[in-house]
Amino acid sequence: MEKVKTGVKGLDEMLGGGFIKNRPYLIAGGPGIGKTILCVQFLMQGVEEGEGGLYIALEEQTEQLKEDMRVFEWDIDKIHIVETMQDVGSGTWTLSTSGIVSSPKFNLKNLMESLRDTINKHKPQRMVIDSLTSIKMLYDNKTDARREILGFMNFLLASGCTTLLTSEQLGEEILMEEFLSSGVVRLNAIENQGERITGVSIVKMRGSGFDKHMRPMKITDDGIQIFPNESVFSP
Repeated sequence: MEKVKTGVKGLDEMLGGGFIKNRPYLIAGGPGIGKTILCVQFLMQGVEEGEGGLYIALEEQTEQLKEDMRVFEWDIDKIHIVETMQDVGSGTWTLSTSGIVSSPKFNLKNLMESLRDTINKHKPQRMVIDSLTSIKMLYDNKTDARREILGFMNFLLASGCTTLLTSEQLGEEILMEEFLSSGVVRLNAIENQGERITGVSIVKMRGSGFDKHMRPMKITDDGIQIFPNESVFSP
């Protein structure tokens, strides 16, 4: 099976060469752990390889994203960004592309319609949905959310893109989307003797072998770096 390089130092080694092409993968972890950084790094690797990238910003606005990523000196103008806007008065969300509202209300059906049009137009090979947590909040119960997100995963499988979806995860919480995605990469923050240690663990990866150990990670000036030959806890 063809593998797609992540662009994250050390992660490809953990994945046995990268993600399997054209499948959706979950990047889970707590706030501020580096999920968005990892995803943009993945898209920038695509830019380096001449592949188109699509970033769906469901929480962070484009200008804020650009400002946050500027420290890494990444030219994310080469990535096509679709963002959402919230009408505080009505509590509804709208999809926006290049400042033009393209759907009247943010829901999963409209998101998929907008994505289908955008994918057909720009032909991206890589895509990021940031974050799936915002989509789950649209549903009153877990049964409806699971059914709709499963349909969304099937849509992504048929999209022709290798897709990363982020999701907020607290502690050892098990997310429903872990069962629905093709693979799960978890970013962990652990307190050890008053020190905050960050690590990466691969929970599952359908169709491919992977490193089952948690490995140390850090955020550097070049993005996230993982140390695949080291242990989070030294003996």
